[in-house]
Amino acid sequence: MTANPHNQTPRWFSRRWWLARGQMLLWVAVVTILIWVYADLEFTQTQEVTVTFVLETGPGLIQLTEYDTQRTFKVQGNRNGVDRFEQVLKSRNFRLPVDISDQPPRRGGLSIEALLARNEEFQQSGLAVVPGAAELRLNLDSTVVKTVDIHFAYTGAELLREATLTPHTVEVRCAKSRWDELVQAKTPLVIHTQELNLQNFAAGKPQTHNVKLRPQIGTVNVVIDGPATVSAEFQIERKKSDREFTLNVRVQMPPSWLEDDTWKLYEWVPFDKGDWQQPVKVIGSPEALEQLQARSKEIDAFIRLTEEDKSPATTWTTRKVTVRFPPDLGVELDGGEDPKVQFRLDKR
Repeated sequence: MTANPHNQTPRWFSRRWWLARGQMLLWVAVVTILIWVYADLEFTQTQEVTVTFVLETGPGLIQLTEYDTQRTFKVQGNRNGVDRFEQVLKSRNFRLPVDISDQPPRRGGLSIEALLARNEEFQQSGLAVVPGAAELRLNLDSTVVKTVDIHFAYTGAELLREATLTPHTVEVRCAKSRWDELVQAKTPLVIHTQELNLQNFAAGKPQTHNVKLRPQIGTVNVVIDGPATVSAEFQIERKKSDREFTLNVRVQMPPSWLEDDTWKLYEWVPFDKGDWQQPVKVIGSPEALEQLQARSKEIDAFIRLTEEDKSPATTWTTRKVTVRFPPDLGVELDGGEDPKVQFRLDKR
């Protein structure tokens, strides 16, 4: 019987020998690649990351308290998933958006796992969160939209008549609970323009000026829906004069401090004694300033101390000085801002 030539061992370096060697190397390469792919899929890697979550609440929800949203936690998964997620974080400067607009108004926490479940990039990475990361605190409230009047705020002159504003109303948004506080406190529900110093305008002729709105009602911050400026038409009847006065700043304290051991335990330390006798510029009509000069003892300037001032502090406490003038004179501080003083209560 004649032997099958295909079963014979090919001669070295022959064409058949090279084909056989090539097929064997190809299979070795395929098997090696499959082993590496399988190993990468099966190998679990743990990586620590630090992320700042950017909470997107949408127009119908607002977060009242700006808690710290940066968290450090561990993720685990295959090497490719970890690398992809790290690249996403680097491209976003380690800030990760999370849509929580479907959450109901509530106070409480949200776990890192629940937050990342709302992020598409993390879900596509196939990673899991290692338990133990601190949850994020939330204080969510629904928003209300209200139409309020606009008030023209100005200083430095008296107007011939009330200014005409275009538009004279604006829509604002704020948290429902904050709006309820304004209503309960009977705060005037108006939004003010930035204060305009009329000393820079000529008297006796009509003026038109665009003024920015202040996104605030009382002490509550609001969001302005629409243009943030209004057009104000006004005419100055006469400008106000100014005169310098010296404020003698006094200190108000809880009455109980005069009866307990507060001043045995604490020492009052002013940062600069000169601040407690501050020169300020007051504006008003010449007649009113003349009367104020004669009634300067009726100027009341003070700060209030509270129990919180007893807390240990590494820096100086800065506080605005409340200034009250005789209400019948119609005078005010030039610039509209109260002066400030610095102090500290040190334990003896």
